[in-house]
Amino acid sequence: MTNPTPIAAVLLAASLTACSSHGEKASLPATPEAQVRAVRVAKPSPRVDTALGRATGVVRSRDEATLASKVTGQIRKVRVQVGDRVRKGEALVEMDDAIARASAANGRAALKLAEASLAAAERELVRARQLHAEEGISESGFDRAETARDMAAAQVEQARAGARIAEQNLADTVLRAPFEGTITAKYHSAGDTVTSMPVTPIVGIVDTDHLEVKLSVPEAIEEFARVGASVRGQTTLGAVAFDAKVRVKGAVIDPMTRSVEVLADVVGTESTLRPGAVVTIDLGSYGAPGDVFLPAAAVMSEGGKSWVMVVNGGKAERREVKARAVHPGTVAVAGLTADLVVVVEPGSLRAGDAVVPLAD
Repeated sequence: MTNPTPIAAVLLAASLTACSSHGEKASLPATPEAQVRAVRVAKPSPRVDTALGRATGVVRSRDEATLASKVTGQIRKVRVQVGDRVRKGEALVEMDDAIARASAANGRAALKLAEASLAAAERELVRARQLHAEEGISESGFDRAETARDMAAAQVEQARAGARIAEQNLADTVLRAPFEGTITAKYHSAGDTVTSMPVTPIVGIVDTDHLEVKLSVPEAIEEFARVGASVRGQTTLGAVAFDAKVRVKGAVIDPMTRSVEVLADVVGTESTLRPGAVVTIDLGSYGAPGDVFLPAAAVMSEGGKSWVMVVNGGKAERREVKARAVHPGTVAVAGLTADLVVVVEPGSLRAGDAVVPLAD
């Protein structure tokens, strides 16, 4: 018996298969498993890790002054040198006070004369009042006595004011420290003649124990600079670290620099921190309580709602959030914890889709 041809063998196999199925329908190939998407992920950060999270400023004294004489005259003595520490109220400069002393003495004498005239006028008024009651003086005579007493009283007030001015002019011949601090400048010496108008500066003083930082905070992170917030900074040269507390935040944004002026008081005393030092304060970790930061591409928005996709058990899960832009590449997000794994670019990813995070 001859062997069947290859075509006949194929037809025979097909026939046997059909017979063995007992008339059942042919089954379709099995459906492949759902496709798993590889996604790029990131964890929410508790701070802004970019240069835009920092603000630059200058250290300055909360109190500093340039002292000048209130009177025109010659300097008799300068008691201090640059670098001297002085107490509040300490005499720094003495002016020639000869004229001021004479004026003060004249003022005191004029006041005594006016007071004596008032005492005499009051005695005359007492006598006039008695005579008037006994009809021993005319009405006009009594009025003249009252007028004389009133004029004498006014002259006393005038003399008293003049005496106070003279005494103040005498006191102004000595320049005193308005606060405790350090002498930073000495512009004139004994023998120099200075004027009160225009003002002639004589010495400069700065309080180096109470410092503040004047910051220029970018508009994008100005909300981080909250009044009362404690912040940490360091000098650009030497990296001297210090703590500060925000005291004042400007009410307007500079249209040229797009920044807000902020004043922060330096906390404690740092011996190496000096007025004029350029410093940097990191505001990146001082967002609103509960805020974390994500790449802007991780947040999806539609219909007034915002959400992110997190990886949970190998599947995508949608989480509703509240987000606001910090700068074009970063958003501050409320409603997430820092231990979550967030899909950076969810695109068309849907809740329930199988995902696998890409390794960094």
